[in-house]
Amino acid sequence: MYPQLAKICLNPNYSLVFMIKKRCSLRNLASIIIAHFLVLGIVTIAACGGAQKNSDKLLDQDEPKSEELSKILRKTEKMPYLKSLIILKNGELIVEEYMNGGSPHQFYDIRSASKSILSAVLGIAIRSGYIESLDQKVIDFFPEYNTKELDPRVYDLRIRHLITMKSGFKIKETGKVYQQLYKSKDWIEHILHLPFKSNPGKQFNYHSFNTHLLSATITKATGMSTLEYATQVLFTPLGITKVFWEKDPNGYYIGGWGLSLKAQDMAKFGMLYINDGFFQGTQVVPSEWVKLSTIERSGMIGTYYSGWNKTYGYGYLWWVKRLDNKIDIPFAMGHGGQRIAIMPNVNAVMVTQAEPNPKPPSSSFKRHRAIDSLLFEKFAYFLLNGS
Repeated sequence: MYPQLAKICLNPNYSLVFMIKKRCSLRNLASIIIAHFLVLGIVTIAACGGAQKNSDKLLDQDEPKSEELSKILRKTEKMPYLKSLIILKNGELIVEEYMNGGSPHQFYDIRSASKSILSAVLGIAIRSGYIESLDQKVIDFFPEYNTKELDPRVYDLRIRHLITMKSGFKIKETGKVYQQLYKSKDWIEHILHLPFKSNPGKQFNYHSFNTHLLSATITKATGMSTLEYATQVLFTPLGITKVFWEKDPNGYYIGGWGLSLKAQDMAKFGMLYINDGFFQGTQVVPSEWVKLSTIERSGMIGTYYSGWNKTYGYGYLWWVKRLDNKIDIPFAMGHGGQRIAIMPNVNAVMVTQAEPNPKPPSSSFKRHRAIDSLLFEKFAYFLLNGS
């Protein structure tokens, strides 16, 4: 449909490196070589203290686009909050756009999209034997909190319940609830003493208390912080050399938000899942875990931002969008518009970054729906139609 400049070769030593096609012009070739040296650190604009430009984009800005693609991209002009947009298909970069102050160098808090990252880390920990299975009891990892004050249902709480959002805790995602958490000196104690609304495993209730408890569980199981373990088994194999991750007062890395990544690194994670957990021929995430975690298993419940329409479901810390009642698109979703969506049926990845703190907060509903429309309606059909 349109010329492709290059095919992605995910290299753990660089951010993203391209296999240059023969028909690439000398001018384009020169620009790629310059970008290659920038990645190697031979030329470092940031070190000079100057303003960062989009010179490390992987797709040539002058590469012609189809009329249909250009029409879709014009819709982003009405999204002043959107910072980054990356679309890949069959390993080829179709779109790489940075706008409204975004750049390839910019780190953004991916908010709840970090839950899907945590899911991958959990799958690796289970494969490595640090965690017996999804049915292992959570309290096994926290004997110091095992007191008579706990609700008896805590002892029935399994890891499976945390990753399917069926812990049973009586929590409603509001600012007040998280303000109370931030005031606590011990977040794990705070979570384990929450009241229950239902027995574990019975009712879906999405919130980040589950995943923070999971992050602490991974730390307890591996003997390493979640960041140390994730760096060893996930980030380093993907060539992700720098991340930022917030911690709670006890030093546990926050399991539901607070992880900041660059857009290109989010795309790498999406490509990992498109390739069944393989990266450059090496199994990083177990293939079976990739499959299990991206299957809808909650029923079509909708999302908070979609008005709970019945075209959304949930897997193991992955949302699943059902298109035309037949095509499932697993995606990591973060507040403000952070997305890593994968379309295995057409071998495609879609990534967005946006300003993570909508102002006013009420605008987040409109923003999420606009981004979902862009990805799951405009780009999804564009990719499905063979473009």
